Amino acid sequence: MEENQLNWQLNTCPNLGTSRLLLRKLSLNDADELFQVFSDEETTHYVPREKHDNMTVTIDYLENLIKRMNEGKSFVWSVIDKTENQVIGTVNLYFKPDRAASIGAVINRAYWGKGIGTEALKQIIRFGFDKMKLIRIEGKCESNNIASEKMLKKLGMTYEGTLRKEVIIKGIPKNSKVYSLLVDEYEALKNMNIW
Repeated sequence: MEENQLNWQLNTCPNLGTSRLLLRKLSLNDADELFQVFSDEETTHYVPREKHDNMTVTIDYLENLIKRMNEGKSFVWSVIDKTENQVIGTVNLYFKPDRAASIGAVINRAYWGKGIGTEALKQIIRFGFDKMKLIRIEGKCESNNIASEKMLKKLGMTYEGTLRKEVIIKGIPKNSKVYSLLVDEYEALKNMNIW
């Protein structure tokens, strides 16, 4: 598969789901609910962007994410709680060369500790390996972000190392921990019914 056959059917960010969650292509219609996520100080504590102070910032941010999708650089899904029919965050798959991708998630603080991020990212990883035929999927987190690191481990990812002062958060250079999952590791986990 050539590099951007990763675009296998690009602009077709498919709906994915679990018993609790619907993952659907990010839309500007999600701005109100996502403003609640991105304007929370604690939720944005470990991410390389400031919390959103007003709706205009959120709309600009979502427009940029949608532009990247339209350029074939990523897929971004809105995470919807099926019970409440409410957008509670985003998960994404950023394409890299050589059949690789990077994942990320931002979930509303009210839903932390319920396995939502892990559950949503599992669907993204399945899609990446099973449908897009990726070889490698990685996740990074700021080195003090214990909850995100725990989530990457729950996904079966292996710690690869620390990138020193790799990301700027609130104006301060911070270290990032890198985790990855390879397709053969994913297949082994599936065969053991761990996935």
